[in-house]
Amino acid sequence: MRKTALVVDDSETARLVLQRILETHDLEVATVESAEDAIDYLSESRPDIIFMDHEMPGMDGLEAVSVIKDNPATATIPIMMYTAQQGELYVGQARALGAIGVLPKQLEPVEVSKVLESLRIIGEDAEAREQRSADEPEARTGDYPILEQFDQDLRHMIRDLFDQQRDILRRELEDSQEIIARRVADQVRHPAKEEVVEEAPEREGMPRHALQAAVAIFGVLAIIFALLFWYREDNWRELQQENAELQRALEARRASATQDSFEVRQQIDEYRQSLDAVTMAALDSLEWAANQSAQYSVDDMPMGDFRLSVIQELTSHLMALDFHGVVRIESHVGNFCMTFGGPDGYGLAAPDTPADECDQIGFGPSEAYEMGLRQTAAFANFVSAARARTEGAIRYEIISYGNTNPLLDYPPTPAGLSAAAWNEIAANNNRVDISLYPE
Repeated sequence: MRKTALVVDDSETARLVLQRILETHDLEVATVESAEDAIDYLSESRPDIIFMDHEMPGMDGLEAVSVIKDNPATATIPIMMYTAQQGELYVGQARALGAIGVLPKQLEPVEVSKVLESLRIIGEDAEAREQRSADEPEARTGDYPILEQFDQDLRHMIRDLFDQQRDILRRELEDSQEIIARRVADQVRHPAKEEVVEEAPEREGMPRHALQAAVAIFGVLAIIFALLFWYREDNWRELQQENAELQRALEARRASATQDSFEVRQQIDEYRQSLDAVTMAALDSLEWAANQSAQYSVDDMPMGDFRLSVIQELTSHLMALDFHGVVRIESHVGNFCMTFGGPDGYGLAAPDTPADECDQIGFGPSEAYEMGLRQTAAFANFVSAARARTEGAIRYEIISYGNTNPLLDYPPTPAGLSAAAWNEIAANNNRVDISLYPE
């Protein structure tokens, strides 16, 4: 029976992304866009796990977790929160209300997999794997198990035949020795009598003929063994030849695939070069215009309302040009000189403050990366609907470089600089770059 998961998020894009990740683990996924809808859903269904967004209109994620855990019918359902917020305070609040953990807003498939495996919603435990391994028969060893078995059976057959013939010869030799001993004893007892040559009576089974038959059997067995050995060696050589031919065919296939890939890349380059010069000039102009207001305020989101207006106008012009390709939006975060402001957190330092006396300069790489992905709901909805709106012609890629790729390099040390001078550099690095990639 398939396990089920419930995704609660007001963002259609976020719901779709998480749904696709969960479906790769053969989970049946239900999605709702608000905490109220989730509570209505739980009144009739009981999923195996709930993924709850934090910030939603109306009832937020923490309130929804509290309501679900207060209801005995739903209290045992594991809930995993995910949010763009940072800090142990929020994580502690979520766990105190009953959530099993908190994931970052930008979910990675490996993080979701670890959560599902830890709850045993997917995968199997070690005991089950050991039992399965014990039930499986041991694998045969060797490259050609059929030939090995044939060779082993042949050895047993020849050994049994040799043992049988050895026993026959031993009995015949013992009988011959007994006859010779009797003849010598008679001659000693009756020396005067005319020597009469006594032929050894032939036992039932005819020893002489049996000896001849044994020799013949050995000869036949030697011939059979030689033929079988030759047949085995001949099969071995044929298998080696087939393996070599398969290896050559595989190498030829790889070489052909590499050549095909090279030709495809060459065709793409030729196509790009053949684009109309006027169209390329228009695209360069649009890209230049979109980047004239690349900087954004330290208190603003990189993908806020102003950036949305820029993207909307750019999309209109691209549709008019029948543009097909990718619009890449790259965000960068500046390392500002900040002082601690009490309950309000960190804020820009006063302009005349020495830069080496700032309480903090910039954020850590992980936090800066998350800050670079911040966007308004309207911006996220516009980008998520872009493919449908342009019938797949225009696609958007949003990439956060955090504070790892500054446009202007910072001085090696803030000593001797004022906060104003330092923050002027940080403001130039606090920007959003837009690039166009036609296909």
